Amino acid sequence: MKKVSKLFLVPLMCITFGSLTACGKGDDKVKLTYGEVTHQKYHEISYARLTQMIEYKESFLLVCDPKGCSCFSYFMKASEDYIKDNHLVLYYMKVSDFEGKNDYGIKLVNGSTSFSIFNKGQIQQSISSNSSTEVMEKKEKFVEYIDQYVSKPNMYYVVPSDLKKMYKNANKSLIYFGRNRCEDCAYINSHFLYEYMEKREEILYVLDGDDCIRKYDDDGNLINEQEWKDFKKDYGLTVDNNPKYGFDAGVVPTFLVVSGNETETTYHSGAVAFNDLVQKVGDEYKVTTTYYSNARLNDLTYLNGLGSLEGIPVNKDDVFFFNEEETIGTWSKSASASSYFPRVERFLDTYLPIATYRF
Repeated sequence: MKKVSKLFLVPLMCITFGSLTACGKGDDKVKLTYGEVTHQKYHEISYARLTQMIEYKESFLLVCDPKGCSCFSYFMKASEDYIKDNHLVLYYMKVSDFEGKNDYGIKLVNGSTSFSIFNKGQIQQSISSNSSTEVMEKKEKFVEYIDQYVSKPNMYYVVPSDLKKMYKNANKSLIYFGRNRCEDCAYINSHFLYEYMEKREEILYVLDGDDCIRKYDDDGNLINEQEWKDFKKDYGLTVDNNPKYGFDAGVVPTFLVVSGNETETTYHSGAVAFNDLVQKVGDEYKVTTTYYSNARLNDLTYLNGLGSLEGIPVNKDDVFFFNEEETIGTWSKSASASSYFPRVERFLDTYLPIATYRF
């Protein structure tokens, strides 16, 4: 484990994917996990979030700013147009964020901006402005460099203003509602979705509630719960507003297929992973509440024989209990994944090819 010396802390002076292609210099190009529809200059992340992204084997671009050095502004001028035009996500950290911590192979150099490409949680390329000046400071050299190592993603972050356009368009949109602080979302992402989407050519739009809606205080407590509740209701995650394809009070991970016009929204189908309820029934434990219920079975036509999960028996050792009496709980993710992932996969197989809305 390499550590960053305190010396590093001394300050010194409609989606069109530009030139990125899905293939290039052989199979060693990094297919980024996420892009974004609405451009943001960069996304500042914490060291904990970086560690999470590495643990979940995401592929991404990261710039590290030494603060107080003009090299960072030179890099931004060289890279910003390309990042924006190709709808890429650029993550940002300060060099000081790494003090005394694992640098994960990032090329951190005194008073120098670094730019790194991660491939499935592993460092693939890392350069700094003191050793790769032309790439870090000249637009044409940056373009040449990134085209050599990076290919386009097919999952794109959207924000509420993007959703409004999707919900008012006659073409179908497929949207994945998740949160980067949600353990259920993290599990389906790292154990199924990333690998699945890497093999697909279609586009999946992703709304991360923790990035663009939910707000937290310094202790990690949610401070705008009502706003989040209203959002879930407005966009059809709740059963009250979307009886066929919403679930409970709105949960994540949820997948919805929508279309609409200026006056109304049509929900065509949906899928949910986890978020079930297991109860003791006699001497057995059974799933009593689930998205894949007997009542909803006829509406989820994509299941095509996979059937309901309501009433199926669950091993007691696979239940995370909510009470000391061990009478009610939820099905563990590791045990229930074999039931939920095939249903989500069948949903995506069915609707990705016909969800044709594009920005």
